[in-house]
Amino acid sequence: MTPPLALVVLCTGNICRSPLAEVLLRDRLADLPVTVRSAGTRAVVGEPMAPPVAASVAARGLDPAHSAVQLVREHLADADLVLGLAREHRRAAIELHPRVVRRAMTLLELVRVVEQKGADLAVEARAAGPDAASRLREAVRLAVAERGATLPPAAPELDDVPDPWGRDDRAHAVAVTQIVGAVDTVSHWLHRSAGVR
Repeated sequence: MTPPLALVVLCTGNICRSPLAEVLLRDRLADLPVTVRSAGTRAVVGEPMAPPVAASVAARGLDPAHSAVQLVREHLADADLVLGLAREHRRAAIELHPRVVRRAMTLLELVRVVEQKGADLAVEARAAGPDAASRLREAVRLAVAERGATLPPAAPELDDVPDPWGRDDRAHAVAVTQIVGAVDTVSHWLHRSAGVR
């Protein structure tokens, strides 16, 4: 039996951006063979989600229960895809486990690849194996390989979701909107790649 696709989502403190992405991905991909976990590159270990993020999660009918975790090498060893919420998180993952360079992107970088080439990648992935987990793993492999072949953003920082920690409600709302939109795009593409929906 093919193991499920393993996703790891990273931000800095693991109390705002990455736990939101984790909860949303887990919810949107619940019908697929996927596991999702999050961690922080400088985690506020044991802390819950930041209140504005927790409120946003609860407003969507999801459970905001969370305890921040520090990223360690073991989190990356078996990950099929490591998604940083900013370039610094992708870089930190690669420094911790250099072989993850072939499996690490920012969330918005993946969205850019999916928006430009996702339909073709999904078709190719669906031919990759007899089960959904194999097809998902191939989709992710193809997407990471396409990074350099897609049009870059107008500015490098557009591949980052800005950190809302310590900022006003508007900053949190902007981060939530970006992450929700990105997760919707990625989850739709993964369903198409798996041959579901």
